[in-house]
Amino acid sequence: MERKKLGFILVFSAGVCWGSAGVLGKILMNNGLQPETVAMYRLTIGFLALTLVFLLLNPTVLRVKPRKIPCLSVAGVVGVAGGILAYFYAVKLISASVAVLLLYAYPIFTLMLARFFVGEKPTLTKVFAVMFVVVGCFFVVKGYSLTYLKLTGLGVAVGLASALAYSIYMILSKVMLKDVEEPTIIVYTLGFGALTLTLVNLFFNGIFIPHGIQTWILIFLIAFIPTTAAFTFFIFGLKNVEAGRASIYSTSEIISALVLAFLFLGERLEPLQMVGAAIIFLSIITMYWREKRFS
Repeated sequence: MERKKLGFILVFSAGVCWGSAGVLGKILMNNGLQPETVAMYRLTIGFLALTLVFLLLNPTVLRVKPRKIPCLSVAGVVGVAGGILAYFYAVKLISASVAVLLLYAYPIFTLMLARFFVGEKPTLTKVFAVMFVVVGCFFVVKGYSLTYLKLTGLGVAVGLASALAYSIYMILSKVMLKDVEEPTIIVYTLGFGALTLTLVNLFFNGIFIPHGIQTWILIFLIAFIPTTAAFTFFIFGLKNVEAGRASIYSTSEIISALVLAFLFLGERLEPLQMVGAAIIFLSIITMYWREKRFS
């Protein structure tokens, strides 16, 4: 399979896996867990599982040069943990729909950062694809029906910070892929993210131990599907595609989240939401098709 096609499939699949985080997280929070607690268990169990797998299969990938630690730590602390925390606090400060819309500004930040840090040109195709993705997201989150927007300057700033954090993760990962193996990036960034969220919980909320088999099954699902599987797909896919394109391909997360919420949470789909999902999907496919045709 050609590299660009493989990269597209892997990054698109990563987005689909990430889309399950909202549904699983909502069920867990309905069972009494705090968002920070869910995030901590998600990253910690995902990190431990991946570390165990690589220790058994190929322990050499866990070796890293000391000069790479700062970059890995920033990607994990800022890009992973920071992005998750910023998003959760944005939801608290402003409406969830607006927080989601701000989060999906990350392809815009990624295009700008990729220009300066990895030399990727923001082509017209990429710019238009990002514009249509944002429009599609507006419809998916029902931005058209928000009769009252709970907006604050701080809330908007934190929401945009979550988008910037994910962009930083993408760019740093792309830079490190030049001389750091994919499993190394995945394990260390998740590890630093898990450590950060554990410390946040320890100092502010304490470590909550969930009860019940069903709750733990859900915790392991959120640790595996939108964490170990998603980050593994994404980093291996990012090796084969540009960061700007990857940021657009990964917006398949929005479509996945919408479909899963309909199937498992009983949320009703409105026609304009389906139109928004179609716009996003067509933007992703058009981006891939043009790359394949003109490369």
